[in-house]
Amino acid sequence: MRNINHDSSLRDLIRCYNESPYPSLKSSNYLSVYVELFDHLRGNECTFIETGILDGVSLYMWKNWLGKKTKIIGMDLNPEALKWKKHGFDIFIGDQGDPVFWQNTFQQIGGFDALLDDGGHQSFQQIVTTYEAILASNNECVVAIEDTHTSFMKEFSRHKSHTFLEFSKDATDNLLAKHSHFYPNQFPPIGNPQSIEDFQNVHSIRFFTGIVAFIIDPTSANRPQMVRNKPSNGAQDFRYE
Repeated sequence: MRNINHDSSLRDLIRCYNESPYPSLKSSNYLSVYVELFDHLRGNECTFIETGILDGVSLYMWKNWLGKKTKIIGMDLNPEALKWKKHGFDIFIGDQGDPVFWQNTFQQIGGFDALLDDGGHQSFQQIVTTYEAILASNNECVVAIEDTHTSFMKEFSRHKSHTFLEFSKDATDNLLAKHSHFYPNQFPPIGNPQSIEDFQNVHSIRFFTGIVAFIIDPTSANRPQMVRNKPSNGAQDFRYE
């Protein structure tokens, strides 16, 4: 259930969206999801990255909603997007499906607090963007990919079975792997231990209609420990009876 603060922030975001000087088309539920994912950044010094910014509408929306302390960084494949630099936005031109582009760009940017992908929508682009952002993150942040319905669309079907949504669902296995030490010899062998290490800072993965968000928290790298509030009272376990 949404609270009063959420509704107030949502009204502000809708106003900023409508007042942006350029046209835009979005799914109606996205604005509410944005509030859930990014409201904590409002009024704070932070860095917000968005891919797919050619029409410029989102740049103005984020700047007006998040506040003057926010550094807005836009990325696009089309060099024409450089025109937004004269409006005070940092712009990078490159292919989001190229890991080297992200590695070089993150080196220049440094830390970031949020990344929203509204770029090419091909699964390989979404996967590379997510993976490289997670590897580059060194602080609490949110990595959100929108328009995930393209995993099912014929226009974007070159990925065949290797969709972004399948990647995201597989990534939840990395969260569960942090519990594997509780149950020796019960879990299947981990076929890709590097994946566990790469995703160690992922605290949670949230699935919305059309959006998947990876919540990053470096403290998540610490494996959970089993705790007990009191000694066992010897209750019999009937689950196998």
